[in-house]
Amino acid sequence: MASGLAYSRGSVAVDDAVGGKVRNICVLCERDNKTTTASLICTTCDERMCLGCSKKHQKYALGKHVLVDINASDCVKTEVDMKGYDRCKDHSRVLVYVCQDHNKALCCDECLFVSHRKCDRVEKILQSTSSYGQQSVLNDTEVRRIVAEAERLAIASEKKVKENEKQANKLCEEIDNKKKCVMAMFDEANTRIRRELSVGNASDKERLDKRKVIAISIKSELEGFGAVFKQVKEHGNDKEKCIINAVAEHILTNSHIRLNEMKQTDNATSRSLEWDPQVISLFNMNSLKVELKATRLPGPSEGVQASGRVFDTRSLVLKQETTTVLNLEEGDTSRSTWVTGMTFLPDGRIAAIDNNNNKCVILDAGLQRSGPPYRFKEEPRDVTCYGDTNLAVTLGYGIFFIYTVL
Repeated sequence: MASGLAYSRGSVAVDDAVGGKVRNICVLCERDNKTTTASLICTTCDERMCLGCSKKHQKYALGKHVLVDINASDCVKTEVDMKGYDRCKDHSRVLVYVCQDHNKALCCDECLFVSHRKCDRVEKILQSTSSYGQQSVLNDTEVRRIVAEAERLAIASEKKVKENEKQANKLCEEIDNKKKCVMAMFDEANTRIRRELSVGNASDKERLDKRKVIAISIKSELEGFGAVFKQVKEHGNDKEKCIINAVAEHILTNSHIRLNEMKQTDNATSRSLEWDPQVISLFNMNSLKVELKATRLPGPSEGVQASGRVFDTRSLVLKQETTTVLNLEEGDTSRSTWVTGMTFLPDGRIAAIDNNNNKCVILDAGLQRSGPPYRFKEEPRDVTCYGDTNLAVTLGYGIFFIYTVL
């Protein structure tokens, strides 16, 4: 049966629409989370009940109620196993009432006491004139279309998750490629600088080796001549001493000349690295300035269309409410309030300009005045927020800046 209800004569059990078994239980006991087999049915209320509950029902029910044996009824509508759909999600109790004031909300006894005591239009489900009754709300074609749409969205969501993972890998790969590119440039610069250093060092080594040979030869010549000079000075005759002195003067002069030449050409080579300014700016950063930018792309059309009906999830219900917030304070002038500008601060407060009374008023999240207003000597026009707690107010041809305190 499409409606999900099963009928049987007597207490014969048949399969229901959701795979459960038809069973006769006491409705009153079930409300107290008890499962008692019903033996009677009230033809007035169309409710099944056990013998104990039937006595209470006859005693407290208003009007005359006729109770008959449930097995003797010609056509008794028995209860189907509704798999918990007939129970309150919050209290796990049987749904008994429907509240028209809360968009036909179904509620149990506890819901009625907690949330619907002040509601005017609360009825029993079977007595509700707006209930669907025996009319089937579900249409097989519509259900199939909604299920197909839900399945399509589920597949699309799974596909999007995989696309996000693929995109994340691609972005990380992009960073790795940038890193490899930068490292390749550093490796190329390192190879080039090493090559230039090798050539420069080889040239310096050749020049310094020559200098070393000259210095060693000067040293050896002077050390060898010094021994001869000492021998002649101690034991030579006048002629030998005269000759050795002349030779010594020549050798010393030549040594001084050669040493001076070496000193004049003793240019030390100092090498350093000169970096490109862009590379220097990269080194000066505390962290690599790479940010992830998320852009929400337009998705599929909102709402689910089924059997000619569209349920638009974007629809809004607007209700007009007018509330006067900026009333005159005690001690204010008799001029009425005239709001010419308003802005929101990041912390949720509101700054409003009262042009008639030359002041700027701060309102908290509850639309209550936050601290005393700021008064101006001339008429303010408009206000805007910049930064976290700063306000800019236009005054005629000028701008006045205010710093608010949290």
